[in-house]
Amino acid sequence: MSYHVIHFDEIDSTNSYLKNSYKLLDNFTFVTAAYQSKGKGRNNRAWSSNKGENLMFSFLIKDTSLLKKYSALSILSAVEVAKSLEAYNFKDVSIKWPNDVLIGDKKVCGILLEGQILEYIVIGIGLNVNQKVFPIDLRRPATSLSLEAKKDFDINVLERKLFDNIVTSFKNINNNDFMTYLQSHNYLLNKRVKTIVNGETFIGEVVGMDYNFNLQIRANDMLLHIDSGEIEIL
Repeated sequence: MSYHVIHFDEIDSTNSYLKNSYKLLDNFTFVTAAYQSKGKGRNNRAWSSNKGENLMFSFLIKDTSLLKKYSALSILSAVEVAKSLEAYNFKDVSIKWPNDVLIGDKKVCGILLEGQILEYIVIGIGLNVNQKVFPIDLRRPATSLSLEAKKDFDINVLERKLFDNIVTSFKNINNNDFMTYLQSHNYLLNKRVKTIVNGETFIGEVVGMDYNFNLQIRANDMLLHIDSGEIEIL
């Protein structure tokens, strides 16, 4: 499998490293870290992780054909994480649009996409593996593979399998295949939610996802296609 891996014992942010160094690095360069001092999630929220207990990494996309499909890459990454967890026999795995992976109702993985669309994209992934205790003030309850399976996991083995799957999937994107998976693993499906579009608040029911990876919400006799933003479950 053709990709490069750079590992740090400690770094401020693997996403930041790739954003600052992308001109010098190859497509599918993965950067991992045992600890990130300034890890972050969506909307600049802090991402806290105990040193050496989780799989924290980012990877670089520079391939022009992939950059043209940027709207699919974050959700495709979530699909590959979810599939990897199911390969380890985890049950009740789902994807919470746009880029969280859940086991049951608890978040086990978060994904952050950054970059300059015409030049490069960096996709950062934080997967809770062996961490047992999480802050009590998280926006969504968190879990880890260890907590769910009642055993610890070899992070290096998990890493290699996930990296292989990501590269293979990205090189052979088939929208029909992963849209089918998304539709059957859509955590928000049939849930009543609130969202804000152009300053207007809408309350409705999630009815699916379209082929542009927008969330479909039926509200006020309209079918909304939401391409970004926050979704609040009611």
